[in-house]
Amino acid sequence: MGSSQSRSIVSDPDKFAQRVQHESGNLKTPTRQYDYIIVGGGTAGCVLASRLSEDLNTTVLLIEAGKSHEGDLLSRIPLAYSKMFQTSVDWSYQTTPQQKMYGRRVNWHRGKILGGTSALNSMICHRCAPEDFNEWEKLGANGWGYADLRPYFDKAERYCASSLFPGVKREEHGLNGPWPMTHNTQAAPVVNAATDACVAMGMPYNPDMNSPRGTMGVGPFVGHIDETGQRSSAAAAYLTPDVLSRLNLTIAVETMVEKIIFSQDPGEEPRAIAVEVSKSRTSPRYRADATCEIILCGGAIASPQLLLLSGIGPADDLQRLGIPVVQDLPRVGKNLTDHIASGPLRFRAKPAATWDHYNNPLPGALAMLRWLITGGGPLAALGTSSGAFLRSFEPEVAALSGSSENLAIRDLTSGPGAPDLELVWAPVSFSVDNGLVIPTPGASGITTGAVCLKPESTGQITLASNSVWDKPLIEANYFQSESDLNVVLRGTRILLQVARTEPLASLLETTTVTDQEDTFWPGHADPDKVTDDELKAWIRRSAEPTYHAVSTARIGRDRGTSVVDTKLRVHGVQGLRVVDASVFPSQVSGHPVAIVVAIAEKAADLIKSTGR
Repeated sequence: MGSSQSRSIVSDPDKFAQRVQHESGNLKTPTRQYDYIIVGGGTAGCVLASRLSEDLNTTVLLIEAGKSHEGDLLSRIPLAYSKMFQTSVDWSYQTTPQQKMYGRRVNWHRGKILGGTSALNSMICHRCAPEDFNEWEKLGANGWGYADLRPYFDKAERYCASSLFPGVKREEHGLNGPWPMTHNTQAAPVVNAATDACVAMGMPYNPDMNSPRGTMGVGPFVGHIDETGQRSSAAAAYLTPDVLSRLNLTIAVETMVEKIIFSQDPGEEPRAIAVEVSKSRTSPRYRADATCEIILCGGAIASPQLLLLSGIGPADDLQRLGIPVVQDLPRVGKNLTDHIASGPLRFRAKPAATWDHYNNPLPGALAMLRWLITGGGPLAALGTSSGAFLRSFEPEVAALSGSSENLAIRDLTSGPGAPDLELVWAPVSFSVDNGLVIPTPGASGITTGAVCLKPESTGQITLASNSVWDKPLIEANYFQSESDLNVVLRGTRILLQVARTEPLASLLETTTVTDQEDTFWPGHADPDKVTDDELKAWIRRSAEPTYHAVSTARIGRDRGTSVVDTKLRVHGVQGLRVVDASVFPSQVSGHPVAIVVAIAEKAADLIKSTGR
């Protein structure tokens, strides 16, 4: 946890690129060349940088807009992730006003640090439903089915078994990969009680959400926390000291890629040959060349943004901003899909059953001291250590909600064993204000949420200007489909019943709340009296995304419906790939970080097989 920076990590462009002398981008001196240039040092970028630089005869440049992860304390403390929101390591994106959420602009947290969002997410590693990936194949992503990806899940993973979780079969997990995974051994009483209450209501217990049998039911999550109690981001796992000591790997931080540069011979497809970078809007520009490939790993927002700025996207949109069209690809930035949640549904609890007291100065300081000395205690825990996955439209699930009303919910799941609804809980009482997690003063409680996993509503990423320094426009279109809202409504009603089921009910206060402005409404509303319309209005006011944006440069067969082919190569462009969540052909029914890592592992093999 020291503050020193490895030799391979640099921030001065003079050390890895060549200054551009003219506005045309021409250089008076030879360029700095690399075999591969990776744009974006996030989850996928760290994996690719590590894997591609394994061949010491191959030169790799990784460029990250944020700072190095080295010496950043908060990004190593598992339970401190919300403290990084809206800081220098967060892109702090914001959506356009959301029509179906009373015109609210919704903040999106994305990691701006080596490791990307894996450095500030909730650390849940989830392989999701196997059918999700078989759906990808049906959509044209040949070679990306579950059987194709499972070896890469295993390759990445180093599962650390615990005697507290005997239901996990070691042979169904990777044991020797770079990315440590473990179950949460620290849990407040309300967390275990919530799981037991779900089982008491009839939900099947699932001891391993990442097995080939799927994710249905209620059970524990596994997270990327290492043996010392520290978060293991993609940077910590893949950019180890041994990797950073490689002479063929250069990592540029605090550097923005402004555009991709192309060459084109008559009658040939354009080829990506270089990137232009800068330190600020007004600073000098530099250029670095790639002799083999440029690989975009900026995520579902930044990758389509850079494609558009570089002239790849809908021709009419580019021309309106004065951007020369390199390749007309109409689906760049389209098909944006994100999980949307109910917002914090809070219940008062007995103080000894929760972790709210750690928000106070003395208990919080003691917890920090314990973590610094031993790597243990609550700060080494997953904030959300268990949850439930359900099919909201099934009659038996509808019955769990305690409501006989029929809701119009479309079955958008990837198959009969895949969910469309997730229920989650955390052992503290908090609210969300513009994306910031705010503890409830003086209260003890459990905060729950219902998540729509397979939304029908989709949006898009478009450019605000022709400068990378202006954040793109994010139109998420949350709840444009009434079915999405009904999924969240059903989940909310189920959570109202979970809170009133033993053994959780005995740990909660039973006071009924009728004031809709009360912090604990609708959690403590009478579930038999609160109406669907009242709950829908609350959801629209309170709903928050889970920051699982995908599919803005999705895999597909042709350029009319997709952006990259099954090898992740951009349609109609040579030497350019995209490797991140933007390539998902469709949304997955869970948490995506483990999938991004598996995709990057597979992409590394695809790239290596092509040869230099």
